[in-house]
Amino acid sequence: MKMRRLRHLILVTVPMLVLNQSYFGIENKHRVSSASCSQSELAWFPFVPADEEFTAMIPARNTVLVRPSNYPIRKDGERVLADRAYGGYGNGLVFIIESFKAEHPQNLWGPLLENADKSAVFDRELAFDGVTARQYRSDYSSSYAKYTRRIVRFITNEHVYFLTLITLEETNPAVEQFLSSFRLRRPQDRVTSYETQSTEYIPGLVFRNTEVTRRATVVWKHEPSYTAEARAHQVTGTVILQAIFAEDGYVANITVTKGLTDGLTERAIDHARSIRFFPAEKDGKPVSQAFTLEYNFNLF
Repeated sequence: MKMRRLRHLILVTVPMLVLNQSYFGIENKHRVSSASCSQSELAWFPFVPADEEFTAMIPARNTVLVRPSNYPIRKDGERVLADRAYGGYGNGLVFIIESFKAEHPQNLWGPLLENADKSAVFDRELAFDGVTARQYRSDYSSSYAKYTRRIVRFITNEHVYFLTLITLEETNPAVEQFLSSFRLRRPQDRVTSYETQSTEYIPGLVFRNTEVTRRATVVWKHEPSYTAEARAHQVTGTVILQAIFAEDGYVANITVTKGLTDGLTERAIDHARSIRFFPAEKDGKPVSQAFTLEYNFNLF
């Protein structure tokens, strides 16, 4: 009798396990085309990158753009030993953390501000574990959307940091949630990996410009620089990429239509992945949109 019950339990349990595994596999494969989990429902999690002096809670996994380093912003000036930009999109918030490492970071302050947004207006002072930061605000209006940009600037022992927080709304609670979690790194903080959003998934429906109610709005894009090899070989031309600006706020399915040698194609792809944008909308819902990206490389 006991053996009969055991065999019955096994026969019932195994199909259930197989069914559940199949379900989760399907859910993962089509996560971009499914709107069952909105951005507002995404959980925040800690972000503690290696070789940085900060930690924060972020609403989505980050992309990391490692830019050329060991260069002076001004001739014979302080050298930037490491130059990185971390970014992502979640809960209606585009966030970018630009990090400039130097032996004497205070010497980078003036040169970096020369290239800063001159239209930004001082908003308020903030403090991160005793470090004073200044927040600036500017409002933008493009052909497709209006958005608000906040930039927070400060210096630590080894870095200059620029935090850029962008929302479609003038006020969005995600901004304060991000800033209230931001602090200086402590010895007990465990480093998190540079795990990034997958760029190889297949999205659901992809719409053309004429099919969406509001087009995807690019709010942060960094132009790639030359590689040493391409400059030495005087390579010039244009890299053309096809990509999907997915409904989750990340660039996906990047393919090369036209490339260049000596690492310029790869550099263009890295910069394309780091583009920050607000997804296109159709009938009030975020959707994916096809884009063509061109990166021009010209020697001056």
